Amino acid sequence: MSPVDWPDRFGLPPHRGWTIVGARRRRSNGPGPGRIDAPPIADPTSPRGPIGHRSAVPPHAGSIRIRSRTEPFPKRIPPMRGTQLASRRLSAAVVAALALLLGSVPPTPAAPSPRPQEASEADRPRAREAWDAVYIAGRKVGHIHLRVEPVRAADGRELLRVQVDSQLKIKRLNDDVTIATRYGTIETLDGQVLRLDARSLVGPNETRVSGDAVNGVLPLTLEAGGQRRRVELPWPDDVRGPYGPELSLSHEPMQPGQRREVKTFIPDLNQVGLTVMEARGMEDVELGGGVTMSLLRVDATVFGPDGEPLPGMKATYWADADGQIFKSRTEAFGGIVTYRTTKQGATAPGGGAFDIVQASIVPVSRRLSNPAASRSAIYRVSLSGDDRPEDIFPADSRQSIRRGADGSILLQVRTSGPQDGPAGRDSVEPEYLAANPMINSEDPQVVSLTRRAIAQAGPDPWSRAVAITHWVADNLREKNFETAFATAKDVARDLSGDCSEHAVLTAAMCRAAGIPSRVVIGLLYAEQLGGFGFHMWNEVYVNNRWVAVDAALNQTDVDATHLKLNATSLDGVSPYAQFLDVVRVFSSLSLDPIQVN
Repeated sequence: MSPVDWPDRFGLPPHRGWTIVGARRRRSNGPGPGRIDAPPIADPTSPRGPIGHRSAVPPHAGSIRIRSRTEPFPKRIPPMRGTQLASRRLSAAVVAALALLLGSVPPTPAAPSPRPQEASEADRPRAREAWDAVYIAGRKVGHIHLRVEPVRAADGRELLRVQVDSQLKIKRLNDDVTIATRYGTIETLDGQVLRLDARSLVGPNETRVSGDAVNGVLPLTLEAGGQRRRVELPWPDDVRGPYGPELSLSHEPMQPGQRREVKTFIPDLNQVGLTVMEARGMEDVELGGGVTMSLLRVDATVFGPDGEPLPGMKATYWADADGQIFKSRTEAFGGIVTYRTTKQGATAPGGGAFDIVQASIVPVSRRLSNPAASRSAIYRVSLSGDDRPEDIFPADSRQSIRRGADGSILLQVRTSGPQDGPAGRDSVEPEYLAANPMINSEDPQVVSLTRRAIAQAGPDPWSRAVAITHWVADNLREKNFETAFATAKDVARDLSGDCSEHAVLTAAMCRAAGIPSRVVIGLLYAEQLGGFGFHMWNEVYVNNRWVAVDAALNQTDVDATHLKLNATSLDGVSPYAQFLDVVRVFSSLSLDPIQVN
């Protein structure tokens, strides 16, 4: 894959009333107020000691080239159950988790920071930067680079340009997928966001959200799959950018016993959340290579717009007396850890790949034989933490939760068709028929494939849904992990990918045929991996019922080892929000098959 160039800065048209006319830079040969600086921190997995050395690295100018690379994958893959696990969705959850856990590092105080007073030139803000190395489950997967530099508006106001670039390399069985993000803001000196630009690049697929705040509203333009959509978010002056909390902490360090709150924009979810942070006390923290520092421990929780904690977003940070975060950790995905270090340490190659497919498997007490033939099953379910199984697994015509005689929680799953269960409403919400950036059902190629797929099908919706499911199963012949959650428009042209590509194309073709459809996020038993892994399939609304189909496995009578977590139209301002349920069950779910028929 060729290198991807993101234009430097943000590429947005000037805001009405102000224009960025330049940035003042300060070069330095040593630490000082113009930089976020820190002692050298060791690679925690390296016996050789500290990485790099203390040095001044001036802010970069020009474009940043982020390379995405995939390794060769066999053209033909045996039709193994388990190779279609939705590890791309887990990858998306990694992006969301890092955006929250690392982008929302220490929050600002509940009371807004005071506006800066008139200051001399020596006291004015100067350019600064910071580098962090990122580890998942003990393996180095990438880095984060924060840059802050002053700019001057056309009206003479001093503003700040904040830009955060991250690059993660995640292994998916035989393939590597690079996840790159860029979050940028133009802010006032006290953190008020005037302009926002957030981009995510997973493999070849880019999504972008951008907009300028005007009169308490942020009109956002969402771009993905060649489509644009405009939405509006309420945007009061106290909402901070993705890295506003970290900047606030460095501006005003916390003390033991303090509690702070900050409203922060959450990239990838495109929501405004509330981060609550509590400073505990001083701890001696090992940073690798024999380096130990006494740092303030801070526990942080991120809450969504509904006031509920976002799954997997509880984290711990360790900061010095100047508010610099030297280490952060969350238990999501087997432990996501960041270390403050030098550019050399952050960008150095890792010691071993993190395979997100292998790491996401939920083991079971016994192997299941011939799972594709299962028609009913009962599982004993338990979750660590505060979650309840009935809040994780929704009840529908296929699955239900009940309590066993011994008090255990049992999940019962059965195959369900268009005649099973009570009938529902005559119609469903318009979003399940409408095109959106991920489900491009109006794309000419999608429409053409749909006509081809249903040419010999009967006139009723179920016959057409069955024909589409079989067509997608038969024609997406290159079953691979190289494609990372492409849009239906892209899949219609490439005809390759894993279960997520099967699901988005099936949903789009069903909508093009006039059949309401949605994507299901859940778990599937994988024989080769000895447990349940994350998977995506579909539901179509026929005969006044939501009926499951799975094009990745060519099933129109979906077996009883498909465990549903959520369903989504992939529409709206936060299409990825539903995938946080993946984070919610990762490393906390236990499944014990009691009976499989």
